[in-house]
Amino acid sequence: MMAELVVVDITSVDANPFRALDKYPYVERKIDALKRSIADVGLWEGVIGRRIGNRTEIAFGHHRIKAAHDSGLSHIAIIIRDLTDEQMLQFMGRENMEDYNADFLCMLETWEAGATFLPFRNGNPPASIDVAKLLGWTEVSSDRGSDQLNATARACAAAHALLTGGYVDRADFTDVSVRAAKEICERAQSRNEQLERMGKQTLRPEIDLIRAKTHVGAAVKETLRQWRGGSIAQKDLRGTVDVNAYREARKDPHPSPLFETFGKALAESISRMLKGDSTEARLEEVRKALGDVTLDDDKRVIARLDFELGELGERTVIWRKRIMPTEKKVSTLQIAKREE
Repeated sequence: MMAELVVVDITSVDANPFRALDKYPYVERKIDALKRSIADVGLWEGVIGRRIGNRTEIAFGHHRIKAAHDSGLSHIAIIIRDLTDEQMLQFMGRENMEDYNADFLCMLETWEAGATFLPFRNGNPPASIDVAKLLGWTEVSSDRGSDQLNATARACAAAHALLTGGYVDRADFTDVSVRAAKEICERAQSRNEQLERMGKQTLRPEIDLIRAKTHVGAAVKETLRQWRGGSIAQKDLRGTVDVNAYREARKDPHPSPLFETFGKALAESISRMLKGDSTEARLEEVRKALGDVTLDDDKRVIARLDFELGELGERTVIWRKRIMPTEKKVSTLQIAKREE
């Protein structure tokens, strides 16, 4: 691909046609940081673009060009190439992945551009894996050896589904990291899919499912707000979505299938505790080694394990009493057996 470095009038530069400035405006803090950098060391060159008539469309570097304009620069150097629309989009995705991975909105804009660029098939929007391949946001599955969405693509795909459904707004993701968006949006989208399956299996009224999904959307907004405020640890994001969703449902006087959906998920989580997971395997290894334990430090570890298991048992008893009164416990075994 032939390329030449050309100095152009900054007023003749246009944005990438896939850059949705109306939905994703410039981030002022980035503009300010770039202006300081320009004042100190000058403009970082390397922006790539293409000629359209007597004007220049840039593939990426929008914040750099805006900062240069605001700094009073009248001319800038741009690497001109003969780029197709697909290449313009791919450059946009590549640069965002490399330079702005901490800012989820930059990634989400690129994902939406890719989803818009690809054609519908049989009346259906492009599959997430096709969008990811277009943008180069895939990784090889360790078990199947095939391409799958990387973490950024998974976050964007889930967020895009929530946006398309009208459950969240783009502004909700302001100052959110890719990792946090992935945890929150994937959990919410998973719950919405569970609600869909429940609706088909139980013939729930459609209005109940709509209300429940609205509660999930509200939970996403609240969880994002809490994360920005620093009140939630990364490891607790998924569970917080569930808690916030059910809190939203409790405010609604209408019946909601959320209790059934989230209650089953919680029951399955409890069922996995110390039964077939890595914790059980590790405890079994400790049990096998008990006869060889002689050091005082090792004995203290055993005592700590015993204490924590006892604490877990006591907490379990307390929660059983809170959830199910004694006179109703006979029926819980029958319910559990029916669900197995």
